[in-house]
Amino acid sequence: MDNNEMKNTDNETEDTAAEVTSEENSEAAGTADNADGDEAVSGETEKASDEKKTDPEKAKKRKMALRRMKYGSVATAITVVVIAVVVLVNVLLNIASDRVEMSVDLTEDGTFEISQETKDYLATVKEPVHIVCMSEENEFKTSSYVYYKQAYEVLKKYTIYGDTVDLKFVDIVKDPSYAQRYSSTYKGEISQYDIVVESDKRMKVLSVRDLYNVEMNYTTYQQELVSSKAEQELTSAIMYVTDPDPMKVVLFNSESQSYSYDNVRDLLISNGYEVTEIDPLSEKIPEETDMVVINAPLNDYDEQIIDELYAFLDNGGNLGKNLIYIADNSQKKTANIDAFLAEWGIKVGEGVIGDEDAANRVSAQSYYIIRDTIKENDYSVNVPQPNLPVIDYQSRPIELLFDTKDTRTTVPLLTTADTAFVFTPEMQEEYLNGNEPDIPNSTYNTWVLSNKYVFDKDNNSILSNVLVIGSSGTLAAEYTETTYVNNGDYFISVVNAMTGKNAGISIVAKDLTSETFDLDNATFNKYRTIYVIVIPAAVIIIGVIVFIRRRSK
Repeated sequence: MDNNEMKNTDNETEDTAAEVTSEENSEAAGTADNADGDEAVSGETEKASDEKKTDPEKAKKRKMALRRMKYGSVATAITVVVIAVVVLVNVLLNIASDRVEMSVDLTEDGTFEISQETKDYLATVKEPVHIVCMSEENEFKTSSYVYYKQAYEVLKKYTIYGDTVDLKFVDIVKDPSYAQRYSSTYKGEISQYDIVVESDKRMKVLSVRDLYNVEMNYTTYQQELVSSKAEQELTSAIMYVTDPDPMKVVLFNSESQSYSYDNVRDLLISNGYEVTEIDPLSEKIPEETDMVVINAPLNDYDEQIIDELYAFLDNGGNLGKNLIYIADNSQKKTANIDAFLAEWGIKVGEGVIGDEDAANRVSAQSYYIIRDTIKENDYSVNVPQPNLPVIDYQSRPIELLFDTKDTRTTVPLLTTADTAFVFTPEMQEEYLNGNEPDIPNSTYNTWVLSNKYVFDKDNNSILSNVLVIGSSGTLAAEYTETTYVNNGDYFISVVNAMTGKNAGISIVAKDLTSETFDLDNATFNKYRTIYVIVIPAAVIIIGVIVFIRRRSK
């Protein structure tokens, strides 16, 4: 083998060794790489294993977070809904309060309520009636002055029970031009706090003073408001503005010493009659008059006035007129009036009716203030509580001269018990002289009615009526403005039956002299326990239970 071959062999050997070495190095590197890979895989496996170990805790925390978010969202949503519902209910209640009764009157005589008679009447009113109070609403609504507050509550009741009645408040101090819209139908001045009641037919304006009765306090010698007649005046105004043909009444204004002159006028006005006062000595009875009222004139009328009364009731042979004559023990001799009444079969006697039976008197000492039972007839059908008595105050006895005569008929309306007596001026004189007069007991009439009739072309009877009442004191406010007797209700029932006006009602004034709501100690302690202890304790207990339950979840 020459040298060249040996060199080539050596080179191949070296190359082979190099390749082997290179392969070994590659394998070594691969082994190293595999070792590093195995270590990495092992690390990742351990890491994954650690992560698997911590997953339940994270999942629990994540679940609790989701639950908190869920309950928090629900609670927020519930809160938002509750607030929205409260706001909505409050808005709806404010809107509905004008048309739905939502208050409860806890006063003894329903001071802030209106009577059932007014509610029934409002249900019959079909045409629109607008009540406008010339003042800001809050001046009435939030006033601490009980008279304004009571008037406001009564005003609201008319919109609640009257479907066609609406109420509006206008501050004419800020808007003085508002009152000018009535200038074509009302010639007087409309001032702040005045109340306008209006329909398409006519309007009536009430001052806030018209809503209350005023009396003199003889201790302080100042006028004091003692009772509310807000319902009387408002119902009367609605009757007046909606009546297609209101009854027109003339009240004779004379030197009367009547206890009830003003009250009779107010009773008629309050029940929808249009009353005008005239002086019979200088003024004639207007042709359109439906009824004349003569309330206990002190002196007799001359023949001219008597002739005018005859002509009024005859009405040119057509009748259809009415007269109320109220006698009184304070009157002087009235020969002309007595002769006029005798034509109608009525005689008003002398003296004062009393009763020996204390059960028939207002009190044991009040011999001449007696209780009379209402007779059931056509003149009592509109009395709400006919079982209540009528109090006759020092009434003169009334005798019926006939039951029927020609076309006239007489009817007793109120009669005493058979234990009654009449104390005459002659008996009084005997007592003063030290004698004991004989006083017979009998029954006596205190209210009577006489009527005269004709037939019209359709054969219907047309009446003229004369109502006589034995005492003006019987219609004094102290007897007509109470719910315990029937003086006011019965008077209006008789007058309505006479005139054919059956829609009228008698409304009693509301006493406002004591408006406190008193609780006895037992009731006070009961309510204090409920509101101060029971309700707060219940709220605390419920709060603790809810807190514990949420903490345990």
